[in-house]
Amino acid sequence: MGYTTSLTDYMITMNVMETENPLFEFRPWTLIHMELFVTEDEAMVRSGFLQQEIGQDYIRREILPMFDFQ
Repeated sequence: MGYTTSLTDYMITMNVMETENPLFEFRPWTLIHMELFVTEDEAMVRSGFLQQEIGQDYIRREILPMFDFQ
């Protein structure tokens, strides 16, 4: 979870390129939700919220139920 200025580049980095990121071993990554913001500041505030416990609760309650992860 986080923000980027280029979703395409981020997904290529996470799914194709060898990186030092420890999450690389869990590929392929699938985008299940995105939000667009006008400014980087807005994106950073939202990212910070989603990383907090209340934001994680929001994700579990509002976003994840839309998907069948079996």
